[in-house]
Amino acid sequence: MFFTFRSVILAFLAIPAGLFSEGALWPLLVIAGVAVLCGVDWLTAGNPNDVTITRPVIKLRLGTTETTDITVSNTGTRTIRGSVRNGWPPSVKVAPAIFPISLGPGSTTVITTVVSPSRRGTIHAGPITVRTNGILGLAGKQRSRNDDAHVTVMPAFTARRFIPSRVSRLREMEGRSLLLVSGEGTEFDSLREYVRGDDVRSIDWRSTARRGETLVKSWRPERDRRIVSVLDCGRSSSIRIGDQPRIDSSIETTLLLAALAERSGDRLHVLAHDEALQLRIDPSRRSNMHQIAGALADVQPSLTQTDWLGVAAQIRHTVTAKSLIVITTALDSGVIPGGLLEAIPLMRRHTVLIAVATDPRLREMTETDGTAASAFEAAAAHRTILEERAVANHVARLGAVVVFASPEQLPAKVADAYLDLKEAGRL
Repeated sequence: MFFTFRSVILAFLAIPAGLFSEGALWPLLVIAGVAVLCGVDWLTAGNPNDVTITRPVIKLRLGTTETTDITVSNTGTRTIRGSVRNGWPPSVKVAPAIFPISLGPGSTTVITTVVSPSRRGTIHAGPITVRTNGILGLAGKQRSRNDDAHVTVMPAFTARRFIPSRVSRLREMEGRSLLLVSGEGTEFDSLREYVRGDDVRSIDWRSTARRGETLVKSWRPERDRRIVSVLDCGRSSSIRIGDQPRIDSSIETTLLLAALAERSGDRLHVLAHDEALQLRIDPSRRSNMHQIAGALADVQPSLTQTDWLGVAAQIRHTVTAKSLIVITTALDSGVIPGGLLEAIPLMRRHTVLIAVATDPRLREMTETDGTAASAFEAAAAHRTILEERAVANHVARLGAVVVFASPEQLPAKVADAYLDLKEAGRL
């Protein structure tokens, strides 16, 4: 049962009734009268259990909005008037959140709402509350119930703007825009007639003798190579850079790699790891771009230390042949010793690429304005940058390739490094 604002106003009439009367009889009569009217209103209100509500399962990308329809039906034999509250957590803004209803027996109405989530992942809906009013509008009945409605918020994938330029370069590498040429570490494609300027070392003498004309071998970039994208989900990935955690740039990088690998014929494995394996995605025959985006939507950082030796073991179980290992993490004190520096030698048969999202704020902090506070702040920023570079140099001496970039540019830098390695035949 609930009471409306009208019943509260009527109950306040007991105050002037007590002021202008000598005893407490009139205030009590006013309160009793209001209670009786509310009771009558409650009896005449429809049964909230007769209202069935269907909310759809929603899937959308972060930063977008979705228009959905909520179906409200009256399965009872009485007319129901009232309101419905479409409950969701604060991270999902729904408009309108509360809407009135007026349904005759057996009737159905459809309410259009706009859903605007502010974080990614699977977000389950809150309870949906139905209020039915009586004929006087003083009181009514209320019921709340839960259902299976939820919204799956996919990563924003703002890095998709880099796809056209990188695909264009990939096409040039594959010879769709340029002539196929010979190169180190590439796969044999076909034979073609020799033209002036070709490297004489690419002449196929057997085919030349057989055909009676000079033929050279043409090559194409290696295909069907294995790529393993490792997302560090430990505590360093929960640090916010700007308005998003570090792990979001890792997800953007992985999605861009997935898009390029799909177009280049390579196969991408995804591992999300903190103290244990959170997620593993293996390539399938069909396009797995949507699968990866859906699975990464629920990957969240933890406050535990990443087990890098466990990461190396997972990579060993995932791929056996030489592969490209892309690790998105932070190069801070958390990787010294017992961490990433000990795990890299265990992956020496692979090509290891370490992708680090840097905070542009650090560069701004290195500038001083002449005050003591800014001098201490600049010193701390310089110390952080120097420590990060020292760890990067140590990682490079172990044979890994290190890429530094801001969170917005990190996916593009990693994609360029992947294409450079592919073009050089180092995958």
